[in-house]
Amino acid sequence: MVLKNMDFQAKNGESASHAPDRLLDAAELLFCKQGFDSTSVRDLTNEAGCNVAAVNYHFGNKENLYKQMFKRHLERVFSFHKQNIKKVISAEGPTVEKLIESLVRPTLEQSAQKQSQMPMLKLSIRESLNPQFKKEVVALETIKEFLVEIQKAFLILFPQLDAEKAMLCVYSLEGLVIHPMLFSDFYYEITPELKIEELIQHIVTFAAEGIRKAAQG
Repeated sequence: MVLKNMDFQAKNGESASHAPDRLLDAAELLFCKQGFDSTSVRDLTNEAGCNVAAVNYHFGNKENLYKQMFKRHLERVFSFHKQNIKKVISAEGPTVEKLIESLVRPTLEQSAQKQSQMPMLKLSIRESLNPQFKKEVVALETIKEFLVEIQKAFLILFPQLDAEKAMLCVYSLEGLVIHPMLFSDFYYEITPELKIEELIQHIVTFAAEGIRKAAQG
């Protein structure tokens, strides 16, 4: 498991200063595997090598740990994508195709390769669609900040776009990425000859053309 090889200081009687990070790591592992309701505080602390009171001490309760888990994960993912956006926009001759590919490729390649972080990405999407805590979108401000970064990049590439249309383009691109992430198994079942590179290039071309049309009014 993800935490097996970690040196749990608390188990060895050493400083517990990294307990919050270990609990967040345990939360990613167990909430993805078992779900929120089926994961107990004791499960989390056992996995993290912490005292059973550590969740309440560091996070207040299991619900806040769940929320902080998402916030940390999304901040890491979005930080990576923000760096890619900055590279594309600041490079010579930026295009919308280059921008879209920088956003689409890493996520879809991870999905196709079944990398270890995909359960967390998929859980993030499910949380957005069906929140564990009703009427509350977990880490909404973090998500909003990232979408605004993409919107700003579209406005740089297409100054004739207004802000509202640019954000609609962001939502459309998001849908083009989220759907194959969630339903990739169905994609390859229905179209077994489909290659990930073909899918990426199709999304890039399709999205770029749609954004150009939106910019043309």
